[in-house]
Amino acid sequence: MGYYSFMFTVEEIIRLIPDARIEGPGLRFSAISTDSRKTAPGELFIPLKGDKFDGAKFIPEVIKRGASALFIKDGLKALQILAAYHRNKFKITFIGVTGSCGKTTTKEMLASILGQEKRVLKNEGNLNNEIGVPLTLLKLTKQHQVAVIEMGMQGLGEIRELAAIVRPKISIVTNIGESHLEYLKTKRNVAKAKAEIFAFLGKNDYAIINQDDEFFEHLKEKVKKQGAKVVTFGILEKANVGTDELKGIELPVPGDHNIYNALAAIAAAKVLKVKRSSIVKGLSTVPLSSRRMHVFNLTNGTKIIDDTYNANPQSLAAALKTIGGMNGRKIAVLGNMLELGKATKSAHIQALKLARDLKIDFVFTFGEFWPRSGSNFRNKKLLIKKLKNLIRPRDIILVKGSRGTRMEEVVEVIN
Repeated sequence: MGYYSFMFTVEEIIRLIPDARIEGPGLRFSAISTDSRKTAPGELFIPLKGDKFDGAKFIPEVIKRGASALFIKDGLKALQILAAYHRNKFKITFIGVTGSCGKTTTKEMLASILGQEKRVLKNEGNLNNEIGVPLTLLKLTKQHQVAVIEMGMQGLGEIRELAAIVRPKISIVTNIGESHLEYLKTKRNVAKAKAEIFAFLGKNDYAIINQDDEFFEHLKEKVKKQGAKVVTFGILEKANVGTDELKGIELPVPGDHNIYNALAAIAAAKVLKVKRSSIVKGLSTVPLSSRRMHVFNLTNGTKIIDDTYNANPQSLAAALKTIGGMNGRKIAVLGNMLELGKATKSAHIQALKLARDLKIDFVFTFGEFWPRSGSNFRNKKLLIKKLKNLIRPRDIILVKGSRGTRMEEVVEVIN
């Protein structure tokens, strides 16, 4: 998880966390670390505990190397307290981003736009949870002028906890989908959980929400109770920020879902009065995370669309619709969608029906959640062998699945 440069004193830490004890040579710390392997002299190590690890076991090793260590029952809580304290030292604009799909892409798009004019802090990779968000905030320095913080969750209350640390002045919800139904059971509960990002907005703050989303009114009501201003984006309905804003802009990724992501980013940029030229350049050059609708153009004209970062019913439908509108023979290679609870069976059946309706030429599935058929595989090597024998020049091949299915292994072989 790494370490992050800033300054804390022993006195500050003890004042913030009275039950903490610090051992080691330091009285003032240049960084806080949660990775014992990377903790260096002059830093403070905070041990975290999980189901399969206990950072406290490495405290003697850290002290032996010349660093200091925090003795505390709840290392995660200590990390979050220090991150919130550090965040409050800065008078910059904090922007929070969440949603069932597209939150990482929206974060990257917005950071790229704002980066044309300001020095931006953003989460790296998927550091968007109860550990990743505080670690990101601890990277704040005097050089930063704005922060774009993505927030993820699995259950109710989790985004509220993150929002309490970040205290965003602008909060974005990209959409409400079926991800996390294993934990939340219904989409209304998903909407309730995502709306927690609005919990600390005030009358001078902004909420940016998708006017085309079925839970738009629900989210809008939550914002109104906070007294914050609502800015809408959308394609189908008349929103504050619509597709006219994309004239003259060529997005580096295909699909209507990425149009929504771009509009959400533009909406936040307009709140901050960013120049049009910065919006155009930022969206045209956004360095999107790997394995998110990444297109490989092979020399024989074949296109491989690597969208293996993750999958849920909403993002899979968007990806299928994207290739459905492209010219060429279309092949979809789909891994299990995870964390859907009771909706698992119906979600996989619906995905296959959509593929048929879109006239996708071949659909190969991997995993036990897909209906048994001649094109369903439980062995990835057999799937890859069948796929390699099928591929012809100028085919369009979509590969997608939840993170746990490791569908990138397919891409790596056929690319």
